[in-house]
Amino acid sequence: MLETDKNPRLSREGARCVKSWRTMHIFVLLILLTSGLSTQAADYRRYINKRTRPLHDLLIKKQFLIITNPPTCKTNYLMRGYFISRYRAIYLCVDNLLEDPRLGDISGRDKFNDAKKQLSTTLTHEAVHAAQWCKGSKDWTLFNLSGSGTLGGFRDSALDSSTKIRGNRKSEKEAYLLESKPDIVMEAFDLYCQVLSPEKREKKP
Repeated sequence: MLETDKNPRLSREGARCVKSWRTMHIFVLLILLTSGLSTQAADYRRYINKRTRPLHDLLIKKQFLIITNPPTCKTNYLMRGYFISRYRAIYLCVDNLLEDPRLGDISGRDKFNDAKKQLSTTLTHEAVHAAQWCKGSKDWTLFNLSGSGTLGGFRDSALDSSTKIRGNRKSEKEAYLLESKPDIVMEAFDLYCQVLSPEKREKKP
């Protein structure tokens, strides 16, 4: 015969203990998560050069997210980064660059400096797309550049691959042309992108 709970008071105390344990468990997980994100943030910022740092800081100030190493990066080790307008988020494939940092710079020999160059270029490239989205022109460009012509070398194959994903050659070509010019991109981004008002804040990814 099963024993019934003869002491409901103990049962309530047990429930409180379980609830307390769960709260503490969640608290510990949050601490670990926050610690991990802080470490991750510090890691990727090491690879942002001085020219690009003001653009990076402006992205944060304007409430755009910068997220490193999302699962998508593992599906394509040539992927450097991408922008998702719905979340106002730039995703950086830092691990991919550290594994093979010479994407687009075959002659580079110094791993740290090469990775720094490539990650800074990637952040600027995706910031171009963010500014294009903020501007909202029909052809998704900032300066109405032509989509014809070539970029030369590795960037042509990268442009072709990016165009297949985004479906807009003009906006992609503009991003490649401006990815080495963070000062110009920063001016455009500051002009077209605004801080979210409280009623328009979207759920973060």
